[in-house]
Amino acid sequence: MNYLYHYCNNVKCFNIIQSESIRLYDIGKSNDYGELKMFYPEIFSCLREYYFKAPFPFNYNGMKNEDAFIELLDGVQHIWEERFYTGEFSSFVICFSEESDLLSQWREYSDDGRGGCIGFSHEILQNFCKESGNVLRLEKIEYLTEEQINYKLEMVVIEILDILKTLRQWIVDNMTHDDKDDNTDGLLSFNFSVMLENFFIDSLRYKAIGFKEEKEWRLFINNYAYKNPEWVCGSIDEIEYGSNGFKETIDFLKNKIEFTITSDDLIPYLPLDFNESKNNIFEELRIGPKNKIRESDIKLFMAMNGYNEINITYSNISYR
Repeated sequence: MNYLYHYCNNVKCFNIIQSESIRLYDIGKSNDYGELKMFYPEIFSCLREYYFKAPFPFNYNGMKNEDAFIELLDGVQHIWEERFYTGEFSSFVICFSEESDLLSQWREYSDDGRGGCIGFSHEILQNFCKESGNVLRLEKIEYLTEEQINYKLEMVVIEILDILKTLRQWIVDNMTHDDKDDNTDGLLSFNFSVMLENFFIDSLRYKAIGFKEEKEWRLFINNYAYKNPEWVCGSIDEIEYGSNGFKETIDFLKNKIEFTITSDDLIPYLPLDFNESKNNIFEELRIGPKNKIRESDIKLFMAMNGYNEINITYSNISYR
């Protein structure tokens, strides 16, 4: 796969070219937010079901076994309900397609064909991920049937429960050295929540089988896209611990988040500059089937913005 194509309206298309940057938008403000919640809240009922099928000794918050497990599960579920409800839990995402002239993409993402489609170098996008310390992640979407979704959910639940069997003892042996220390319960809850967090973020790799025609790829933050002002605008020196990649993600987001202001909302986004790669990152600029821009104007615009040898084409699709 040499190039990936980003469909967008006319304003966004030429702003990308002019600003020499792409924008990863808060997925919580898009139609794709459902993918982040693909396994939520079902994972909690599935964890409950599988634990009671094969219970194991478990201690939490002064309780034992089934009572302890339900206490942990209900407490963490409440945390996640709040995170999804408030939009606190999200990721910054930009979407691409393997195809440069799809009717469904023009209709859905390019102002009903009035916009454009930019072909980006797959290699350079991958390099962005490496240069970010793998805070960024580029993934080809895997399209799942309902049966496959349920199977993945069950496999993850089995894996989480297997870790929970020995997690408390590991925390005591390696961190608190005291099973009755309050921090033992706190770390148990924290690590359980992080396992769910990783699974929810990973679900951005999946979509329902009905969207298979899109041949989509996603570039996204490979961690919780934190919105805590003290972290992304201030100092994190006082933070005692975080999930894997926490500090790297905060450092990457620090003072970079910007906002699009609409008539009724604030939409956070993360700009990603490609100015040093500008004449290598683009392969093609394709103009939508309802776009009125003439070729002479595009060529002048591209030349005045320092782009050389960009292949400018027009959509072959005809529709009204």
